[in-house]
Amino acid sequence: MTDVSSPAPAHPAAPGPAPAPPRGGLGFGLFFFAAVGDGATEAYRLLLASAARADALGFDFVSTPERHFHRFGGAFPNPAVTSAALAAVTRRVQLRAGSVVTPLHHPARVVEDFAVVDGISGGRAAICVGSGWNVNDFVLAPDAYATRRERVVADIAAIRRAWSSGRWTGRGPGGDEVELDLFPRPVQRELPLWITASRSEETFREAGRLGTNVLTHLENQDLDALTGKIAAYRRARAEAGFDAGRVTVMMHTYVADTDDAARAVAVPWLKRYLLTAIDLEARAVGAGGSMSGGRQGRDFMTRQEARERLAELGVNRYLDGTSLIGSVERCAGVAARVRAAGADEIACLVDFVGDTDTVLDGLDRLNAVRERCGADVDAGAGVSVGAGAGV
Repeated sequence: MTDVSSPAPAHPAAPGPAPAPPRGGLGFGLFFFAAVGDGATEAYRLLLASAARADALGFDFVSTPERHFHRFGGAFPNPAVTSAALAAVTRRVQLRAGSVVTPLHHPARVVEDFAVVDGISGGRAAICVGSGWNVNDFVLAPDAYATRRERVVADIAAIRRAWSSGRWTGRGPGGDEVELDLFPRPVQRELPLWITASRSEETFREAGRLGTNVLTHLENQDLDALTGKIAAYRRARAEAGFDAGRVTVMMHTYVADTDDAARAVAVPWLKRYLLTAIDLEARAVGAGGSMSGGRQGRDFMTRQEARERLAELGVNRYLDGTSLIGSVERCAGVAARVRAAGADEIACLVDFVGDTDTVLDGLDRLNAVRERCGADVDAGAGVSVGAGAGV
């Protein structure tokens, strides 16, 4: 087992985030979303060791989520805490929260928490925001569930304003308007922001109008559909006076020497992982909510044989070009198609495989995919290095 008990600490004055990948290139980062029960300690060992390795290899970012009340993602109830831990074992990768469910939180607290991360890391904090979908999560803020989609837009404006100004203006306990100083002050003048979007093209357009980046995935869309949504996002950004922005695609990832070797490791873990996700969706439906992405629940999800079949279908779909599970050659080809769809980055979800040594072993081959994608772009397009990302 890899020893991560005594990592070399980062210093607040350590190098900040690496330059953004060139606009013609493809960035790579790690995305964590472990499905654990009592195994959170091992999940954190995997997280810290993988992040340190990705940092050393030159990956662009590491992202941890916000999830509550279920083993699917439940090791990560607060991405500010995990991001702060990652700041201590890395020196250059951007530290992203993906996604912060802002309707569950006061915007001033979001700013405070991630200003701490920004200070510890020397200016490497970033967040992706989402409205939330799981009705059970909203026991933390019951009054916010019905208006969560509208609230997240207001939250983005409030977070941006408070981050850049260092001031919070709002209603105090007596009903009067109060203005307060926010501390600590962050290193970055602006907080890099993403919005989670998948099924709805309108969400992509809204992200464009707001001038945020986009985090998406291929769970319920294919690359053809994603291509059109990214185009709509770019048009909306241009019409609002912004640059092209950045689109990040989450993909389940395990790279081995051969396709067969990758599948032999990944498939059993992936099926187990998807069954846990299906259980989360079923519990949300059972509590009177919808599934993720606003999909309506179905009664057959309560039957174990139906869940098994859904998981098998999901595994087959991911193996058919919507994941980075395979050899370096196969995964580089899939990554090239993702880039051709208009994406700028791949967020590699690696911890669906629950063994730390296995994940670390795959990171070197994933790095070969990353380097091959960069070499292909440099050889074919001659894109200049250092083009800026969106806000």
